[in-house]
Amino acid sequence: MRSLSCIHDLARRAKRRIPAFAWGYLDGGSGEEGGLRRNRERLDSVLLKPRFCTGVRPDCSAELFGRRYAQPFGIAPVGMGGLLWPGADLALAAEAKRHDLPMVASTVSTTALEDIAQAAGGNAWFQLYASRKPEINRDLLERAWAAGIRVMAVTVDVPMAGDRRRDVRNRFVLPFRPGPRFAWEVLTHPAWALATARHGSPGFPNLARYSGEVDGQTLTAFISSQIKDDLGWDDIRHFRQLWPGKMLIKGILAPEDAALALDAGADGIWVSNHGGRQQDSAPAAIDALAAIRAEIGPGPVVVMDSGIRSGEDMARARVMGADFVFSGRSFYYGAAAGGQAGAARAVELLASDLRRTLTQLGCPSWGALDGRWRWDGRDSPDNRG
Repeated sequence: MRSLSCIHDLARRAKRRIPAFAWGYLDGGSGEEGGLRRNRERLDSVLLKPRFCTGVRPDCSAELFGRRYAQPFGIAPVGMGGLLWPGADLALAAEAKRHDLPMVASTVSTTALEDIAQAAGGNAWFQLYASRKPEINRDLLERAWAAGIRVMAVTVDVPMAGDRRRDVRNRFVLPFRPGPRFAWEVLTHPAWALATARHGSPGFPNLARYSGEVDGQTLTAFISSQIKDDLGWDDIRHFRQLWPGKMLIKGILAPEDAALALDAGADGIWVSNHGGRQQDSAPAAIDALAAIRAEIGPGPVVVMDSGIRSGEDMARARVMGADFVFSGRSFYYGAAAGGQAGAARAVELLASDLRRTLTQLGCPSWGALDGRWRWDGRDSPDNRG
């Protein structure tokens, strides 16, 4: 793992180690995947302004909801983590505990939220896909609270399944259906196959008690059959009444929706375009972040995901208004690339790159990093008259 120098190296190794249908699910986006490319292109367009001879040894810790974390980044919720690498959820939960990071357990994770909470040692959050059935929502939130989880994010950007074309092309259905193509993928990825045989075929333990196991449906079809497709702000107010802890609204892109979420009782806004997995024409999350911060001002908590792959990406998000950042793919690339060791390597790479970035910028801390470290072109000789 030490020879893998960045998240992209982990991704390349993961692609070789796991079957095409698993890789397609992990790496793919919606439609023609313009949203995926846009996230990367717009992040790359944000330039940072280094200040030298400052002699700093930066503090990378960050405070969020009254708690100080060792790093300003966390592990975003990823459904079907056990498909990407068996045991990935628990491997990452252990790293969240070891490095003092938040890890967000998904409603559609392949590991029960209680098990993730225990493994994360008090660092677990919960992500809710609102069910069509109110009793399921209530029970999920009660289970999360009983497990010691104190921060919850309601995902609002999945009124219906995205156009995940790689999944269709790869004939990705659950449970796995034996056939020549599936057999070839398994035979040519023996480490994944053996690990899956030990752990068993991935399922949805958080939902199994309510809906049973998946029966021959595509993943997106199964999720669509469960998720409330007419979610409204009254539902958000209801979740606010049900949940005694901190609540974020995840998937916000429009500044108007950020204001409505706060009015509905949210403690924070989670800016995200679902990693480019829902709407091909959606704006890049980094652009939405800037617009939302301008709309709601400096006070409310704003976190962001979608495209974060490095410490410099984190710094870009910070100067555009983020209080904290999350990544999903980065960490699951790591787990798929090397199990527990790969999960650990992903955290180490991001943490070391962030420290390097702050040092190179001459910025003393994550808390001090703001728009002053963004290069906006006004210092260019061409703009001095």
